[in-house]
Amino acid sequence: MEKVIKLPKSGAEVTLRDPMDLRQKDREKIWSLMNSDSNQIVQAASMISALMSVLIKSWTLDLIIPSVHFASLGELQMDDYDFLAKETRDYQNLIFPDFTTGEDNPDSPLDNSNV
Repeated sequence: MEKVIKLPKSGAEVTLRDPMDLRQKDREKIWSLMNSDSNQIVQAASMISALMSVLIKSWTLDLIIPSVHFASLGELQMDDYDFLAKETRDYQNLIFPDFTTGEDNPDSPLDNSNV
């Protein structure tokens, strides 16, 4: 199910995609957008932005959505960006499940997250 959230600073509404609609190509797009810097903080920050660019379906901001123009995320006020980052955190486990444990991912809406 899509999720609509209201950003705290701008008051804009953002519609996030339904996690069941995500595909492997979305994961690959996130990888391609991530910074290859060896600094872990830089990598983590770029992963958050890349994740948001794939998840944001629409918004009421006067900016092109980040899936079309990635740099739009840089125009967000920091409070709004941080709020979006928190709202998309749960999607990280869905897109990048932990395959090392051999156990199902309890956060996944799928029957078997390790398949």
